[in-house]
Amino acid sequence: MNIKDAVNCMCDLAKGEAEQFDIIASNSHSEGLSVFQGQVQNTEISDSVGLGIRVIKDGRPGYAHTERLTKDALRQTLKDAVCHTQWTEKIDIDLPSAASIPADSPNYNASLENLDLAQMKDFCIELERATFAKSKEIENIPYLGADKDNDYSVVANSKGLFYESRSNSASAGAGAVACRDGVKKLGNFVKSGRDWSEFSIEEIASRASEYATELFGAKKIEGGKIPVILSERISAQFVGLYCQPFVAEAMQKGMSRLAGKEGEVIANKAFSLWNDPTGESFQHKFYFDSEGCLTKRVKVVDEGVFTSALYNLETASKAGVKTTGNGARSFGSKMSTSFYNLLVPAGDVSTLELLKLFPKCLFVVRLEGSSGCNSVSGELSIGAHGFWCENGQIVHPVDGVTLSGNFFDIIKNIVAVGNEYRSAFSSYKVPALAISELSVSN
Repeated sequence: MNIKDAVNCMCDLAKGEAEQFDIIASNSHSEGLSVFQGQVQNTEISDSVGLGIRVIKDGRPGYAHTERLTKDALRQTLKDAVCHTQWTEKIDIDLPSAASIPADSPNYNASLENLDLAQMKDFCIELERATFAKSKEIENIPYLGADKDNDYSVVANSKGLFYESRSNSASAGAGAVACRDGVKKLGNFVKSGRDWSEFSIEEIASRASEYATELFGAKKIEGGKIPVILSERISAQFVGLYCQPFVAEAMQKGMSRLAGKEGEVIANKAFSLWNDPTGESFQHKFYFDSEGCLTKRVKVVDEGVFTSALYNLETASKAGVKTTGNGARSFGSKMSTSFYNLLVPAGDVSTLELLKLFPKCLFVVRLEGSSGCNSVSGELSIGAHGFWCENGQIVHPVDGVTLSGNFFDIIKNIVAVGNEYRSAFSSYKVPALAISELSVSN
């Protein structure tokens, strides 16, 4: 049976087996290819389908899921979920009733369904040729490909709630290796979106070539505590490493330094952090979360003040507050919490103008790895590459330095943010961040 029929069948089976239940089911399809030296290297077509249920029996939750959508499989999945309730702690939640939500499908573009592997192949072969043509220093393009994804999902519960959503997207990109005087550098650029007509071979080739060659001639700089500008190219990556401390579950488990600090100043006034599920600046819109609760804008940090953690129904019940609509769950997982569109509101000046804030500063455009980053303690130790700047001007590239510090100290030292975002399609939008002081070592 299809997803919709399976959800309806599970709803019928679950009635009378538990006081409450909710279901999440999805069907995902993806296809893509990679190209190397003018030939298709490999293709991949994959499908994922499944249904998960959370039952609440005698106040205790139980989870189970299946990837087989037959009545027997659904019946066994329900039995497993009910059995699981004997091992869990009681929770006090009330699942939401159906509410009025917009009938549109903002995350889906029907015309993208016409994109096929043949078109992606032709695009990628031409992209490879164009990238080589951008610079004689490019000697190899080991990473080059395109793909598209399509997802249909349903959230339903024992109160008659039944929400459907569809989404799709495509991406294409190249990773180029350039060589100068025996030194090799890799530059990557990936474009994502829902309108294939907006994918430009010229844009992707130019960016991949630029990023592959921009750090040649790198020089050492003197280490110490110096001003640092995190470019919008990597600022979302930086903030994304430390999302978990703002989630109520992390606080309740003693895994966040922000526990008990709601209402306190935790960052410079220049820094705000929002959960913005239907914000105008985002191409992704989220009207409801994985529990069927309506989403809303949450100013998690507002001009430096920690105003609200993010909650799902379970963590909100423990805290004695209402959910913020941030429940997150796939059909095969338990309930968790996440941002639905993360936004650091833009400032008033461009990234280049931020460079003028300090007589000397390090402008970071790449980060490497995250093994030295800990979201619980906030500790940061990460490799970085960029440019040394003086009097607002780039002087020379800087290669292989390490940034060290603590996230909770760093956000107190953010003195300004830029007004440019890296990608219109990203669900994490963070402009460049000007940090007055950060430890930098060679």
